[in-house]
Amino acid sequence: MTTSTLDTGTGYGRPTPAHNARLTEVGPGTPMGEALRRYWHPIASSDTLVSGALPERTQVLGENLVVFRDGQGRAGVVFERCSHRGASLYYGRVEDDGIRCCYHGWKFDVEGRVVEQACEPGGGLKRDKARQPWYPVEERYGLVFVYMGPPEHKPALPRYDALEDLEEGEQLYATWPVPHAAITGMPSDFNWLQNYENGADPTHVTWLHSTHSGFQMMGTGTFGYPKQFFDPTTISDRITYERTEYGVKYIHRFDPPSESGDATELGFMVELQLPNVFGLPDFTTVVPDARHDQMMWVVPSDDTSHRIFFSIRTRDPERVNRFAFGIAQDGKQNFEMSEDEKHRTPGDAEAQSSQGPITLHSEETLVSADRGVVMLRRMLLAMVDDVEAGREPINISRDENLVRRSDSGVITTQSKSRNDESDSTAAARV
Repeated sequence: MTTSTLDTGTGYGRPTPAHNARLTEVGPGTPMGEALRRYWHPIASSDTLVSGALPERTQVLGENLVVFRDGQGRAGVVFERCSHRGASLYYGRVEDDGIRCCYHGWKFDVEGRVVEQACEPGGGLKRDKARQPWYPVEERYGLVFVYMGPPEHKPALPRYDALEDLEEGEQLYATWPVPHAAITGMPSDFNWLQNYENGADPTHVTWLHSTHSGFQMMGTGTFGYPKQFFDPTTISDRITYERTEYGVKYIHRFDPPSESGDATELGFMVELQLPNVFGLPDFTTVVPDARHDQMMWVVPSDDTSHRIFFSIRTRDPERVNRFAFGIAQDGKQNFEMSEDEKHRTPGDAEAQSSQGPITLHSEETLVSADRGVVMLRRMLLAMVDDVEAGREPINISRDENLVRRSDSGVITTQSKSRNDESDSTAAARV
């Protein structure tokens, strides 16, 4: 008699996959959308938003907006759809005191007030009865920020120590050195959280950016990070995670090559500050214990796309190029590659976008290496819960002078004489 073993574990009959809407959906009225509307978000680079130039179309938190700078230098953010007859203000004309619709000539100032109704008697005798929907803006760190939440809950625009108190010769740079991202940020066609939580996932660096696709960070093994930094067999023992006052951080410990008698252990430290901000150390050059110099923002456009903004404090403009182009795939930038080349040596864009427009959280199998991602998600859900319950969410302040510390950078975690270090201690530290 022949017996057979039932083949189990196939894909048949699995529950319908689903994403966690409370974490990912950002439109008006959604839990995360309402939570994110309690914070300021960058919408444009200040330097490239030129006074009097054509308006720029963009999307933030599922809303279609136009950003412009009038002839007096004031930045404005208004709804794209004209409140008169619905034509797009993207096709409007920016003038000294506002933006004028192409269809019938209505002109609105940076706060949506109707300055003139061109085809009405007297320029619109009752124009005060109409108003274009608008949002408050402020500028800081080379960026234009917008607040899209309840006016009564508007917080102070945050300050970060990494970008304050410029030293002699330092400047702030906040413009991507690529044309399609120069004004309204670097776009990507997948959910914002897939990019943001990547910042809490250090183990992907040891596999995606090295073992799988070859070393992708500029200077690896020479002036950059040592190859030991990327060792996937020891990574679980070299990373620690912790909750901070503002969010989540990890420290990725490594031993750089040393020609001296000192054995110095360094830590690559990244902190994510809720809801969508993080500091990333210089990933092309190892400079221990230097003042951190950069912050990034992941801004949802809608549920399935987002934009990245940054600001860097530096004396050297090349720092921006090293940041923008310091990770390469087989020596090329992502936009220079064919699909076959991306297939062979994928990077962040391929990995994150391949999760889908919104990743299916019900299909995930989380493990110990995902601890940072789990911590971040729990804090984001707590933020959503707080807003729904009428409580103030994390990182909201109305103190204009408060400067937040950013725990990011390369730090010395241990330093001692190599001669005093026993073999057993060295083995324990990997």
